[in-house]
Amino acid sequence: MNIEIRTGRSEDIQEIMGLIARCVQVMQAGGSDQWDEFYPNRDVIGKDLRNGTLFVAEGEGRILGIVVLDETQDEQYQTINWKQAEGPHLMMHRLAVDPKAQGKGIARKLVAFSEEYGIRGGYSSLRLDTYSKNASALKLYQGLGYDLRGEVNFPGRVASFPVFEKVFQ
Repeated sequence: MNIEIRTGRSEDIQEIMGLIARCVQVMQAGGSDQWDEFYPNRDVIGKDLRNGTLFVAEGEGRILGIVVLDETQDEQYQTINWKQAEGPHLMMHRLAVDPKAQGKGIARKLVAFSEEYGIRGGYSSLRLDTYSKNASALKLYQGLGYDLRGEVNFPGRVASFPVFEKVFQ
């Protein structure tokens, strides 16, 4: 499958919100409360698009996945013992693949794109968190050489969020 990754555009918002809604359905059916009807919402995604930080993986004439890359670290990250203290650090947020397109390597392509983006941008590391109930994401990041640095908790979420880092040499 030919996948192109590009910066998201404001006219993509409907399609992206549909993709997120399908992801939420699958997460909740699998017993995960990571995302819901309140997060990530249209305001959050709209801001990502306006800031030029949301990237889409396009293939088969539609958006198959998204990722947000910026320098915004949640305050909870201050408790983490990072391997690379010197910045700047790139953060990965809201990685999602349409359930209809999962298992085709799209998440791996988005992570590889994120790493290349970080290296090109002069970042010293890529940091992210994922939900401890998200077994496929945990397996993905560990399989791609990310170091587990600790875990954080977010208000309203039952389980913790393992935090990962990949240092760029």
